[in-house]
This record gives sequence, C-alpha cells and structure tokens, in this order.
Amino acid sequence: MIINVTARHFKAWPELHELVVDAANGFLKYNESITRTDIVLSEENDKFIEFTVHVNSHTFHGEATGADFDKALHGASDKIVAQLRKLKEKMTNHKGKDVPEFLG
Repeated sequence: MIINVTARHFKAWPELHELVVDAANGFLKYNESITRTDIVLSEENDKFIEFTVHVNSHTFHGEATGADFDKALHGASDKIVAQLRKLKEKMTNHKGKDVPEFLG
C-alpha cells in the first residue's frame, strides 16, 4: 500500500506523521486490497485531517476537524472504517461467501 502524507502550510512533526501512517496501516485489517491512501493535514482554523483510501475500483473519503489532531484523527479514521466495513458486508452474502460481482 502506498501512503502519501501532505501537511498544508506547516511542517508535520515526526510523531504526528507516524500516528497518521499507523492509522492508515490499521485500515488493512478491514480490507487487504487497499492500493493507496492519501492523507492531508491542516491546522489553519482547527486541526483538520482528511483520508482518501483507494480500494480496487472504490474510493473512500473521510475527514474531520477537532481541537487537536488526536480528535480529528479518530473522527476521520472512524468514517473510513465504517465505509470499509460496509464494503466488506456488500462483498459477502449472509452465509459468509464471496459475491463474485463485487470482487474486482
């Protein structure tokens, strides 16, 4: 998986960079087909984090703002996790078998 981290108008400190990369790597436990994750960090008004996750032919987007980067990180990553879980649910039928039209 390719992970791109962009900090807008500031230099992200190493701990923050490591924290968002670890969160992006955590998405792999929900879907192993993730090809690329783009992360945008900003601190103009509030702390802002945006994830864009590419899985095969699907693109998921989650963003959040907060008083600090921890709150924004948890908000944005929770949105991505919910979308990845929904995709996994769609890919399997109720008996736990893969549905062929969603694999790809």
